[in-house]
Amino acid sequence: MRAAEEAARPGAGEASAMEKENRQLRARVKELELEREILRRAAKYFAGETSW
Repeated sequence: MRAAEEAARPGAGEASAMEKENRQLRARVKELELEREILRRAAKYFAGETSW
C-alpha cells in the first residue's frame, strides 16, 4: 500500500527517477575513481622503471 501512496503523490515518479539516476551516477563515479587509481599506480610504476 505504501508504494501506491507514494506513486499517487505529484512528482513521485520524478523523485524515483532522480534517485535511480543518482544511484547509477554514484556507481559510475566509484568505477571511474577505481580506474583512475589503477592508472595512477601504473604510471608511477612505469615512471620508476625508466632510466633516462
